[in-house]
Amino acid sequence: MTGAQIQVDTGVLDGAIRQTRGIDIERAAKAIMNWSITINVVASMGTFNTALLAVEQTFLQQFAALSMWIVLIYASAFVRPNLRLGFNLDLIAIVSFYVLAAVSVLWTNLGLAAIMKSAALVITTFGAFCLITRLDIDDIVKSITRGLFVLVAASAFFAMFVPDIGIDRSWMHNGQWQGVYESKQTLGFVGAYLMFFAYYRKITGQRWLPFLVTFLLASTCVLASGSRGAGAVALAACGLLFTSLRSVKCMKVYTVLPFVMCIMAGFLILYFYLTGYDAIHLFDLSIDFTERTFIWQYAISHFDDAPLLGFGINGFWTTQSIYDYFEQNHGWVLDNYHSGYITILMETGLLGYLLFAASVFLFSNKVLYLISSRSIDRFHCALIIGFSVLSFQTNFTETIFLRSTMFTSVLLLVFFLATCRPVLPEDHSYRELAQE
Repeated sequence: MTGAQIQVDTGVLDGAIRQTRGIDIERAAKAIMNWSITINVVASMGTFNTALLAVEQTFLQQFAALSMWIVLIYASAFVRPNLRLGFNLDLIAIVSFYVLAAVSVLWTNLGLAAIMKSAALVITTFGAFCLITRLDIDDIVKSITRGLFVLVAASAFFAMFVPDIGIDRSWMHNGQWQGVYESKQTLGFVGAYLMFFAYYRKITGQRWLPFLVTFLLASTCVLASGSRGAGAVALAACGLLFTSLRSVKCMKVYTVLPFVMCIMAGFLILYFYLTGYDAIHLFDLSIDFTERTFIWQYAISHFDDAPLLGFGINGFWTTQSIYDYFEQNHGWVLDNYHSGYITILMETGLLGYLLFAASVFLFSNKVLYLISSRSIDRFHCALIIGFSVLSFQTNFTETIFLRSTMFTSVLLLVFFLATCRPVLPEDHSYRELAQE
């Protein structure tokens, strides 16, 4: 009897040890995933100043970012899923769009850059799935904020103590901060994202001192970089968070804004396509958004060359005749559309744009359903809506969509996937909203 009891006790002990070991492994895997996010953010948010990283070595940033995605994917295998996605129309639409973008490399000139971007898009898309199904949204935000803080703090340091690197001395932006980046616009948007995430962490329980240090440092970088637009959008997104948590009606109105912006972008594209203008003419005003409209009109003027499927990922500006003609006419050229919406249209064609717009419509519709059925945490819902509005607004004048390694581009997909959950009639996990 005693021997049998010893065997039972030994078996229970072995099981407890294995369970403890499994918990320790999962905890370590989660820590690895969280730190991989932080490193990824530091590496992927923009091109570093050439004084810090030579032009011919900028590929190291993409290599580091992709390496962190591979680490995250591997570590996620040791973490139990905390969110299961439903195989519904919203999931099918967004995944189909990214599949189309990835395979569009087949109708490019199959250059190395296009192939690498397509492969990176596949890796980060799968990484987005692993991320949202394994980690809690608040942990993801914490890791992102940590990475953005490192970038903003380093930028402030270089601007104040190493001005030859941290301050833009060009005639156009003389005296404005650029920090660790090649462009002052990049610093502005990094600071704007940090303002938004810092405010979210404050309303979800962070202490006042860390919030004030982070928010003030981020806003200082935004103002010193001259990125007034980025700062205004960030403050608007923070206001959206604030009002969403106090009014269900506001939350529902904000939910449809991404789709509304898709439609507005479509009309803007149609304006340039039908008129052929290289600026927006409003009465006696001519608006070119610091010559961005020159790029938009030039790209749209080539729409008829590949209307249905587009030029393929990274396929437009790598066409030498297209690149050279723009440079000859303007004396400069950027292999960047400076508009995420035009990027989607030109690289995936009308089919890609309609598929993207459909996925955004289904996203908005699903979020409205989740709100009505109380099937999503209200803080997470406000965060997803706020970040989506911030991203869609930014994409009017900057290219964030389809950036294969930029973390905030992938984060938008992460948040879209977060809403692709099955909703059960008895699911009541949604926290009670504030009274109207």
